[in-house]
Amino acid sequence: MRLGGPIFQPFTTIAAEVALHQQLGFGAAYCRYIADKTQRSAYKQAFAEADIVLAEFGAYCINILDTNPVLRQQNVDEICRRLAYADEMGARCCVMHGGSVETGDWGNANPLNMSEQSFYQTVTAIQSILDHVQPTTTKLVIETESYLLPDSPEIYARLIEAVDRPGFAVHLDPVNIIASPRQFYYNAQYIKQCFSILGPWIVSCHAKDITMPAKHATVQINETFIGDGMLDYATYLTEIEKLNPAPTLMIEHLDEQQLHQGLQFIFAQADAIGITFEGASHRTPAS
Repeated sequence: MRLGGPIFQPFTTIAAEVALHQQLGFGAAYCRYIADKTQRSAYKQAFAEADIVLAEFGAYCINILDTNPVLRQQNVDEICRRLAYADEMGARCCVMHGGSVETGDWGNANPLNMSEQSFYQTVTAIQSILDHVQPTTTKLVIETESYLLPDSPEIYARLIEAVDRPGFAVHLDPVNIIASPRQFYYNAQYIKQCFSILGPWIVSCHAKDITMPAKHATVQINETFIGDGMLDYATYLTEIEKLNPAPTLMIEHLDEQQLHQGLQFIFAQADAIGITFEGASHRTPAS
């Protein structure tokens, strides 16, 4: 599999950007937006020559269930533009989010987010995006969330079947859908369940971590940076490695110091179970 993550150090050239990825041991990269077509071509070529895969381009936090039809169509059009760009760049996937039933905003909890009507509106939106763009390289994927669709591997499998388009695939972030003490304590089993149900369609995964206070009046499950929580990375890495081709694993939601801590953690985890990250041979471990 290939590991990637954010870059915090400044760079002035594409070559310097590539070198920073190599020093961190990244064989995958977040695909960034470049307005100039000539620079886009140079960026794509430089990463390809360095054997670094452009893993994902973001269409995050764009509300496909906006209750205002004009805004909803504008949002669908924006995802189309981003998917087309990702496909031009040869990115593995373009990551969108499920919608929330509200106007002019995104991401608030609402029981209607999980309704059957929202499910079928989500299906229609995804079909519309894929039929308009018709990507040839990039897969459109939707981020798992606990308060938006898809909120479980079973619901994601329903979406795959209902959308019925080869351009639609799976992005898995188990941290986002661990929503009970049972799933938290036995997250290895839950991770295996996710891969058992969704494995053939998974093209991209996110890497972060999860905690739960030992004592609290109500259940409180918190996200944290990779290596700072209780996610069973031995199981997670093993399940990713079983897939062929293996999904990219992209670290997210941390700062520069946490990134270096997280890299030490994940490389140690991989070493312990005999997994090698492709494209990591130039890595310069932090002292």
